[in-house]
Amino acid sequence: MAIIKKLIYFMRDAWMILGIALILFFVIEAGLSIAFKMRSFWRPPETNFRKLADTYPDRSWSEKYYSEIDDIEKNRSLRWRPYVYWRRLPRNGEYINIDNNGLRKTINPVAADGGKSPVKVFVFGGSTIWGLGSSDADTIPSQISNELNKNGVNCEVVNFGQYAYVSTQSVIELMLQLQKGNIPDAVIFYDGVNDTFNAFQTNTPGLTHNEVNRELEYGLLDKGNLKTYAAQSIIRQLSTVRFLGGFLKQFGGKHEQFQPIPLKYEQSISDKKALAAAVVETYFNNIRMVQALAKSYGFTAQFYWQPVIFTKKQLSDYELRSIEMDFYFPGMKEFYLDTYDRLKDRSAGLAGDLEFFDISSTFNDIEEPIYVDFNHMGAKGNRVIAQRMTHEYLKLKKVGKM
Repeated sequence: MAIIKKLIYFMRDAWMILGIALILFFVIEAGLSIAFKMRSFWRPPETNFRKLADTYPDRSWSEKYYSEIDDIEKNRSLRWRPYVYWRRLPRNGEYINIDNNGLRKTINPVAADGGKSPVKVFVFGGSTIWGLGSSDADTIPSQISNELNKNGVNCEVVNFGQYAYVSTQSVIELMLQLQKGNIPDAVIFYDGVNDTFNAFQTNTPGLTHNEVNRELEYGLLDKGNLKTYAAQSIIRQLSTVRFLGGFLKQFGGKHEQFQPIPLKYEQSISDKKALAAAVVETYFNNIRMVQALAKSYGFTAQFYWQPVIFTKKQLSDYELRSIEMDFYFPGMKEFYLDTYDRLKDRSAGLAGDLEFFDISSTFNDIEEPIYVDFNHMGAKGNRVIAQRMTHEYLKLKKVGKM
């Protein structure tokens, strides 16, 4: 009997302690939630630092433009795209327009000789080709179209650039277009930044941005995994968890070195020099595949390795600050420089019939401001790149390769 009484008392006390703990938790959670809401009310939302870029001559324009960019980026504007993962949702804006296929609008001037069929040019790449930092009229594809038109080439340039796309995604996108019978006369690839960063992120070459998320998300609908994932997501959103996470990050939670996130089922490369070499080799293998497609389908292909702020020798005050304001991690600059050096070594022995151009040093000695962050540019930088691409295209045309 005494044992039963002790057990009852123990259970009573345990329930009281648990109840008090739950009440305290809910009080703390409610208090922190109110505090977070008050902070968000009184503290103005963080503005896009790129609007301050000194490559823009008109600050009022950049204010309005980045308001539109923020609206796109903060409102889940991506949709699923088979094989290449994502494209943008359609949008009609003042500076940014996206069609029903999820492609950014390219401004193609109407040629004087409207009777001729336009030359169809596909341009592939990441957000730099998509045009982060520029209006529709000033993206690299729009500038290419304008330059070609000025040189008497009636053309239709299509912008297949998407945020964070690596060269492999662009190759697959080209294959999908060919599969549909949408055959271009010429293709232009502009890569380097995303191929390099995603290898830095995972220690594995050739993967897409945040590929680890897709590895974790695969099969969530099976075996109750979705419920577990939903519960974890809810827990992460608790104000108490957010507060503790911020506290730990502020006081000792920072790492001196960036920690890569390797995939469970992919072989990673821990040696950074070997990883840089693998990035370059993967990229040139993609070039070979596109060349084979070009030969089979009868179009020309040009490939450009893009510039990045880390190689620019004379940075403006804003450009220097932008490196820290953008997503920058310890060791990232060094890995970019290693990869770009490896690219130079690897491309030095290429055959002359390969239309590959390392233009990563284009802005190295330019004093005037070019970048809005570590790789995106305003209209001025885009124009320089587009003029180079147009120049090489016209050379091909002149020698009869088109």
